[in-house]
Amino acid sequence: MICAELGIPECDFTNGAAYVAHWVSKLRDDKKEIFRAAADAQRIADFLLAFHPDVAARSAQRDTSPEGDATSGLKAAA
Repeated sequence: MICAELGIPECDFTNGAAYVAHWVSKLRDDKKEIFRAAADAQRIADFLLAFHPDVAARSAQRDTSPEGDATSGLKAAA
């Protein structure tokens, strides 16, 4: 998904069976590993996408707009 967002036409994912087998083994050993892996993947994606001009512009726009303030809805409801 990151490749698509960054406009990289092909991401080599040739050994899918080994990848899945590895994860099956990890999940059998530790049921919570999927949550740690997902959190790590999100941090990596956020880091990589921060360098993409379109994503950086959207993030900057969100940070400066009043709608981007998570508390604005709470203030209006109060």
